[in-house]
Amino acid sequence: MQVTCPNCGARYAVDPLAIGPTGRTVQCARCSHRWRERPIVPAAVAPPPPRPVPDFVIRPPTYNSGLPALATPPAKSHWAQWLSVAGLAVVVLVIAAYAFRGEILAALPVEWRDFLHIDALRDLFRQ
Repeated sequence: MQVTCPNCGARYAVDPLAIGPTGRTVQCARCSHRWRERPIVPAAVAPPPPRPVPDFVIRPPTYNSGLPALATPPAKSHWAQWLSVAGLAVVVLVIAAYAFRGEILAALPVEWRDFLHIDALRDLFRQ
């Protein structure tokens, strides 16, 4: 804060806390004049003026205003997702059957081996 002597016009830089909230008596170092210095009261801060609102917010759309209707997005089909899950399950089952083929053949009854011609297929692939 800057304090100016009313008698000689000398200026002094003073900390506002040194003046205090109620004011203080100060003395000029040049002319020895004494006066009461009051604290600077900040001006009341006025709220900023309201911003203008664009017209398109004020006026709601009217019926048949010429605007195109909003298109609804097509419903998503999940058949590709289900097909990929089913294909993955088949691949996992085939890999598991190949990995455990010995245990599976040992667990099959003899009648099923004859029905499925497993021994003939085994001989076919051995050659």
